[in-house]
Amino acid sequence: MDGPSVQTISQAITNPDFWVDKLRFEDPETFKELCGGMLTRFLDLPGPELSRVLGTSPVKDKRRFLAKKKAGGVFGAPLTEEGLAQIHQLIDFLGNHTHVEGIFRIPGNSHRQQRLKDSLNSGVDIDLDLGEFTPHDVASVLKIFLGELPEPLLTTRHYPAYLQVPDMMLFDKSVKTDKPNKERQIETYQLLFWLLPNVNRKLLQAVLSLLYKTAQAQKDHKNRMSAHNLGVMFAPHVLWPRSLTIADLKDNVNKLNGAVAFIIKHSQRVFLAPVQLRAQCRLHYAAKEKSAAQQKTASSGNTASPSDEVAQTRAKKRPHEDAESKTQTDLALAQLYAHVQAMPDSHKKRKYVKQFNDHSNCTPGSPNHKVLPRTRGKHVRSKSWGAAITKLFGSNKPQTQTRSGAHSDPRRSSQTPTSDRIGARISSHTEVNTPGAICRNTKKTQDTPAKNRMIPTAFSQAQQLAEKENVTLHDVETSPIAL
Repeated sequence: MDGPSVQTISQAITNPDFWVDKLRFEDPETFKELCGGMLTRFLDLPGPELSRVLGTSPVKDKRRFLAKKKAGGVFGAPLTEEGLAQIHQLIDFLGNHTHVEGIFRIPGNSHRQQRLKDSLNSGVDIDLDLGEFTPHDVASVLKIFLGELPEPLLTTRHYPAYLQVPDMMLFDKSVKTDKPNKERQIETYQLLFWLLPNVNRKLLQAVLSLLYKTAQAQKDHKNRMSAHNLGVMFAPHVLWPRSLTIADLKDNVNKLNGAVAFIIKHSQRVFLAPVQLRAQCRLHYAAKEKSAAQQKTASSGNTASPSDEVAQTRAKKRPHEDAESKTQTDLALAQLYAHVQAMPDSHKKRKYVKQFNDHSNCTPGSPNHKVLPRTRGKHVRSKSWGAAITKLFGSNKPQTQTRSGAHSDPRRSSQTPTSDRIGARISSHTEVNTPGAICRNTKKTQDTPAKNRMIPTAFSQAQQLAEKENVTLHDVETSPIAL
């Protein structure tokens, strides 16, 4: 389901109640539940009465209806689409004669009325414009038809709800006033009218439109028929239950007549759907469209699209491509490994060796690969021991006088023994870094724990330096660092 069609969108734009009408016919049970939930906000109906209003439980009526006198008759028979079509002839004719004085109040001729009823029962088309029947005759026949229906046009099951609507009043600081809450009454009538059978709703809308037009003509002092007068005349035909007792009628007659008059005055609004009902019906279909789209996606999951096939092919090729790439990487690392081994012993080679040993992912993946050993003379805490000493004590280099009288570094002289060069270096180093110097700077004695910690460290540094210069440990021990 790809969403609403263009025709559906066009209908929804031209008809605001499109989704309400659609849900009412396609899913009546869900529609009744929505309307019932909204009615409970306005009406105080017990469970059984609410079920009868929604049409989920039967209504018992003690009155026995007489059978139809003639097959196919419309008077005294349940309301049908065929009967509605016949009665529409009367409504259309009266719509052009609403200005007649006393319309619906002054009775017509009984003989003409009977001929008109027989013609309607026979199902023939009648040309009322020929003048055979007066507007009063036609108006009287319309009231007779409504009065002879087996149940009122607003149905018997809705009668308890209509009794509560006129009692809806406004509140002022939580105090009930005597002013009617018109908006709440209109919304309640809207919900009740949407719950009517379709043929009842159509006829009610046609009759109320005619009565509204008649009441509007009264403002011009043409027919003297106000909405109140029309409500008094039509309440027994459209609202009173057929089994209504005299006691019930005595207590509620004014309320029922006023309810019909109110419906006539607001007939242009009572057949629209409340805003909340429109929103709920639209959300229902939106959720239905989303569910259908998910089911369609799930059902078409086994059928792979061209893009899915390309993705699957790439997924199948990926392991082979990864293996080939890994082989090329191992080959390149092996070549680099061989090149590093062939390099002469230097600081750069030691740097490369450290990188190979520290990063296992960079080592070649060949079976004969071995981790390269550290080269000699590499201190773990510095890049170059000799470079650090040279940088630190470069300004204190001891000077010797050559044959030509110029000064030179004894470490560069080939005539200076190796042990002397080491002693000179360590001697210059101990001037700054010996335990005695540290103790003097911190104003401590020679017996402080710092001396015990510094001597082994200096000895290990001297041993590493001796290994680098290829001298024996005995020569280092006799150097000034042992003092």
